[in-house]
Amino acid sequence: MHIVLSFFSTRPVEGLERNHAGYAQAHGYEHVVVDGTGVFGERQGVLHRYHAIYQQLLRLPDGGLLLVLDAFSVVYAPHDLAAVAQGHDAVVASQAKDSPLPTPSGMILRATPEVRERVRALVLRLGQWAMYLPECAAMAEAELLGEAFPVQPFQDRLRNGHFASVQAVWPTGHALDALHDAAPLVVHNAPVWERREGLWRPSAGYDFRYVQALLEEASARARGTPLHAAQAWEAASRAQRAPALHLNEQAPIAFVTLHTHHIAGYADVHERSLAAYCRRHGYAYHSYRAAPGFLPEGLRASAGNWAKAHLVRHHLPQHEFVFWIDADILAVNQALPIEPVIEGRDFVIGTDHSAWSVNSCMFGLRRTPAMQRLAERMCETIEAVEDRSSVYASGGDQQLIMLTLMEAGMVDARHVVDAMTLAASPAYATRSHRFVHFPAQLNHYRAVSMAVWDRWSTHAGGDGPTA
Repeated sequence: MHIVLSFFSTRPVEGLERNHAGYAQAHGYEHVVVDGTGVFGERQGVLHRYHAIYQQLLRLPDGGLLLVLDAFSVVYAPHDLAAVAQGHDAVVASQAKDSPLPTPSGMILRATPEVRERVRALVLRLGQWAMYLPECAAMAEAELLGEAFPVQPFQDRLRNGHFASVQAVWPTGHALDALHDAAPLVVHNAPVWERREGLWRPSAGYDFRYVQALLEEASARARGTPLHAAQAWEAASRAQRAPALHLNEQAPIAFVTLHTHHIAGYADVHERSLAAYCRRHGYAYHSYRAAPGFLPEGLRASAGNWAKAHLVRHHLPQHEFVFWIDADILAVNQALPIEPVIEGRDFVIGTDHSAWSVNSCMFGLRRTPAMQRLAERMCETIEAVEDRSSVYASGGDQQLIMLTLMEAGMVDARHVVDAMTLAASPAYATRSHRFVHFPAQLNHYRAVSMAVWDRWSTHAGGDGPTA
């Protein structure tokens, strides 16, 4: 008898429980689901998980195996659990490459007297930690888990040849590239915990997009239709396509974007989504697939983000209100028009979900003399920067646009809306939001994530989100 334990402290990824249950059912394992969403407090929630683990270990007969899954874990290659665990009583993988700290995501425990006792002692230590007792209050869950079980570097095969639990993304690579032939049992994208300035902190700004993308990849793999590799997304050919797409060119409200072939994998998803949205509502859409000739020469050779203000300035005489929109934004709830957002405003931009006062992924200007001067000033500020060698060089376009707005006294509630109204931050996004942003993600995974959300947005023929 083996058990697959799914512990959910949160449920942000649709289909994840089905992924866990499908694996258990296929092999005849018992599937136990524990809902921890009603437990208050980070440490009490962690303690709850280990109580659940201990409970299932006590239920198992000697030699039985327990696979521990959570909201970050996707069963990727549904190997036989006994084969993966062969020769091991516990497999607890590292949380990141070259990290001495473990992750509970995808760990395997065998029901033996020693393992049960280790978990019982760990539960006691975690109880002391959850109560902030002095001897362990400053520690992290990962440290306590690492004291109880040896840590297996996730990038190294077990001695039986398997990979048990692999972190999907790390600073220098990701699983499909570095371990493309691994076919691990579990792939996860759990937050990485680090001690910084004396405090244990998880990955800043974490969201679940990678988990959703991993689930999509696992589903495609199970169907025998694996998704394109990262290189294929980025090498998408546009040789037979026009350099730009222009829709409803005389419309009062317009959206403009620029995306080169380097990001074609996800930018094509954006273009399809925004074109459908603009056709539905009668908005103009100017989608440049290569840097247009009217841009200054220095900008044509730079990353597309540096041309935002110049493209808005170029189209502002043609329309009453012009939005810049990044090529990693989708129109998800396509039923929502944009007019309510710009009513009574000559300029609008959203805040960032992190420490930035604005996010330049989407902003709009009305065709007034003051806003035309503002667009000119943005362009001058960007052209004055010497280093535009990458998206984030010199602080990126966002830094310069923010400084321009600050100089104009415009970073206030008259012009700056929340992080959901324009392009919802991925940390907060739902299918009810008009636009959803997918920033700072490896291009292959970003394309997969956007394809999933785009499919959701069009299930009802563009009439809005579906349940």
